Amino acid sequence: MHKKYLFSESRMGWINNKHRRASGCVFCRLAKGDMDKGKILHKTSEILVVMNIFPYNTGHLQVLPLRHVETLEELSEKEIASLFVMVRRCIRLLRKVLNPDGFNIGINIGGDVAGASIAHLHVHIVPRFRGDSGFMESVADTKVLPQTLGQVFGKLKKEVKILEL
Repeated sequence: MHKKYLFSESRMGWINNKHRRASGCVFCRLAKGDMDKGKILHKTSEILVVMNIFPYNTGHLQVLPLRHVETLEELSEKEIASLFVMVRRCIRLLRKVLNPDGFNIGINIGGDVAGASIAHLHVHIVPRFRGDSGFMESVADTKVLPQTLGQVFGKLKKEVKILEL
């Protein structure tokens, strides 16, 4: 069996200790402005919308409450309404900009037990496209995305007013 290689220049930052995990919740630090805001798509007084920097698919967004909570039960009625109104707005945005054929939407509750590396409650919105899996995904267990994060972010940012409706 041949060894598989995938070259990723961005990994050098991790190797050189430039991106070591800081203490605390990454989403809370992002919301407070304690780290690079490069992939924040939208922020309200209660909700943050960010691009997933390790996307399952093109246009993968995460919607989360600004307040650190780990379960739905911790959210007020107003917060839960705001969260899901924003999820709906994100779907509208993604439909307009990327025109996906469908979506996978999931909520991470329970941190690593639930498969999430971040314990802060968040909703994943993953656009799905017919044919979004190809040879590399099937044979090489490698996800190939047709656009960079920056390209997709730029397209979404141009239409971000949809999230403000």
